Amino acid sequence: MVNRVMVQPNPTRDNTVQVSCRLIGLLLREGFEVLALEGFRELLQAGLSADQAVRVRFLGEPDIYPACDFIMVVGGDGTILRTAGQASLYRKPVLGVNCGTIGFMSEIEPDELELVRKVKEGSFTLDDRSMLDIQVFDRQDREVYSTVALNEAVVTKGFFNRVIPLSVIVDGQEVFQFSGDGVIVTTPTGSTAYSLAAGGPILAPSSDCLAVTPICPHSLTIKSFVIAGTSIVTVKPAYKGHQVFLSPDGDTYELRDGDRVVIQRSRRIFSLLRIKGQGFYEIIRQKLANERTGK
Repeated sequence: MVNRVMVQPNPTRDNTVQVSCRLIGLLLREGFEVLALEGFRELLQAGLSADQAVRVRFLGEPDIYPACDFIMVVGGDGTILRTAGQASLYRKPVLGVNCGTIGFMSEIEPDELELVRKVKEGSFTLDDRSMLDIQVFDRQDREVYSTVALNEAVVTKGFFNRVIPLSVIVDGQEVFQFSGDGVIVTTPTGSTAYSLAAGGPILAPSSDCLAVTPICPHSLTIKSFVIAGTSIVTVKPAYKGHQVFLSPDGDTYELRDGDRVVIQRSRRIFSLLRIKGQGFYEIIRQKLANERTGK
């Protein structure tokens, strides 16, 4: 039975705390058990009635993920990305409430909170998404950094650099060398994010593939390309005094001379909880049309 829900707001976005409090009130009325991180206690209790406030269980991060059945993220896609690591580790599906701009991964809007009743009724599906394992090895072949990402791994230049030389290797074979602002390795989920803005293709979430998208390459022949989901991508920056960063899903790690980045599909799966029955292409059409018209 899906009954225990963790509410995860993004307090830096306008209106998310207010929407979260409305959501908590609705969840409690529908008979859900509501959990939230201890760090949000003061923020949320200020917007709840006394009766509602005492019914919410506030837990620390080590305890809350095993205790919940699913997570409701109130914010934008960035908030979902920041939740994806722990959610995938504990195999907890996420239902997004979009308080951001586009919200490709968010399922409902703030005026559609009543739809959460469908979860109680069991009227939902799980949309499983692949993730990336990202490792950095130094010149002595020692692993110096590792993480998991839902959207992408970006190797990019520092703020003051003009361009950086890069080598991209797929399954042991060099695909190209080029100078530019960087390169993006993306999952199908991330194909509608930075990669799309850089000229990469849109990949259906069920696609068994990854995409490699150069960022502003100084060449007319270097283009984005799609590879098998089982492929291993290695990115080797040629430093020459340049500052180079690795950015997995918006985080930042500064690479050092001799480092190489190895990217491959992870065994972890991230699940989005779907209750509206919309297809991927319908979502794409609506979200991109809204972006163009500013709705």
